[in-house]
Amino acid sequence: EETEEEQEMEEDEQGKESSRYSLVETHCLLELIERCKGCGERLDSSLIRVSSLGSAKIVTYDCLPCNKTVRWESQSRVGKGKGQVYKGNHDIPVASFITGTPLPRLCDFAKLIDLSLPSDRAMRRVIREVGESINRVYASSEARVRKIAVAAAGGKGLEVSIDGQYDTPGYNAANCKVTAIDCNTKLALGAATLHKKEHGIDNVSIRMESEGTLRILEELIDDGISISTRVGDQNLMVNKALRENDKTAGILGMLDWWHVQKPFRKEWKKVVKANPELAPVYQSFFNHLYYTHNKFPNHEDRSRALELVRSFEHHIQGKHSWAKDKRFTMVKKCAHGRLRKLKKGETRLKLTKEVS
Repeated sequence: EETEEEQEMEEDEQGKESSRYSLVETHCLLELIERCKGCGERLDSSLIRVSSLGSAKIVTYDCLPCNKTVRWESQSRVGKGKGQVYKGNHDIPVASFITGTPLPRLCDFAKLIDLSLPSDRAMRRVIREVGESINRVYASSEARVRKIAVAAAGGKGLEVSIDGQYDTPGYNAANCKVTAIDCNTKLALGAATLHKKEHGIDNVSIRMESEGTLRILEELIDDGISISTRVGDQNLMVNKALRENDKTAGILGMLDWWHVQKPFRKEWKKVVKANPELAPVYQSFFNHLYYTHNKFPNHEDRSRALELVRSFEHHIQGKHSWAKDKRFTMVKKCAHGRLRKLKKGETRLKLTKEVS
């Protein structure tokens, strides 16, 4: 028997579009096809055949009294002529593309719950065919977003964060999506979709990100938008391509914060492995690093920020003020307030050598 909650959910669904998708098991589907929809006679179950074409279910049965074969399809078709495909087989890869869901992960998900999906090859073909159409749809939205970002900049050049996303781990990705985001408003200013078979990429998938980055920045510049700073990762191919391009050579390149602190974590783990006594202050150091990053976000404050980071060495040893020397010319004390007293038995960490 249905619970009250299930009944309420059913009532909520009644007013919604009939084209919504739901998961239906094959044996439950066969319960609905016990009689011929033409003459109403009960069907011989051995004459009912169920097949799948991607996400679509196809039921075919032979009715002996009618002397004909009836075919039922679970989805309507979209497209024209030989390009017609079932609606779900079109919508699934498009949704994956728009949301940035990697196709291999989507296929893993479907395999785990035994869900029928189009083949990986078929979905990639749809993405290639509709990629340009999707870009056109977003064009009007991008124009509005760019006006907002330029207005928020107040006459200054935009600081733009750019990164690429591949649909397959490693170096064999077939598609790539590069997105540019305004660091101030956090709005997406543009996106480029690429396939490794495009001219200039020539089946070398690692070229897609640099090509996509160039496309977006050139498009923004051609649109009359001034860009002062580009924030990205340590992709050498991207940096080289931008330096060699006349339109983008003057844009200041900076690393995003995640990529700045990532190498530090690797180094710290090596040090902690050799010196276990430093394990308790591992996370404290990165908290201090994030604090410093937020306190001194501007490039001209870099020297002061580095000294503040370096002061962590003194702090963890209980030394909260120190004399000016070659390593500390601006920061000579900790910025925190009074600390709690050490409990009985607690001692300050003592470093046997200077931390670089």
